Amino acid sequence: MITPKPIKLTEADIARFWSKVDKRGPDDCWEWTGRVNPKKYGLFDCAGSYFLTHRVAYVVTNGDTKLRVLHDCNNPPCCNPAHLYAGTDKDNIRQCINDGRRADLCGEEHGRAKLTESDVRAIRADGRSQRVIAKEYGISQAEVSHICRGRTWKHV
Repeated sequence: MITPKPIKLTEADIARFWSKVDKRGPDDCWEWTGRVNPKKYGLFDCAGSYFLTHRVAYVVTNGDTKLRVLHDCNNPPCCNPAHLYAGTDKDNIRQCINDGRRADLCGEEHGRAKLTESDVRAIRADGRSQRVIAKEYGISQAEVSHICRGRTWKHV
């Protein structure tokens, strides 16, 4: 995991930050009203760097952390400290899966799949060299090896 850059904020930075947060009730999402990235996460400019606003809210409230800052509410622009917690990348992925926001697609359902299940069965049954098979299917020899050894396409 990459350690996030430490955030050093002055009192003026903190006041400017909170001025761009639409604070509502204690249980509501407090939405960032400033600049956002394409995934709708807020961006706060401080000391020549941009920081994710939910991280800034967490740091201001709880102090800095080397962990990721995650949302309980699954609302990217939310800055309510009550909705934020520190966690690992693994925690984030687990939360995505539990909340139904990440579908762990495999096989033909995966958007970047080059093969079909029938291709995989044919590759496993093919007695030719892996390089020849790879060239025929437009994949690498290593991928053919992974398929034949059951390291990928395990469900087939």
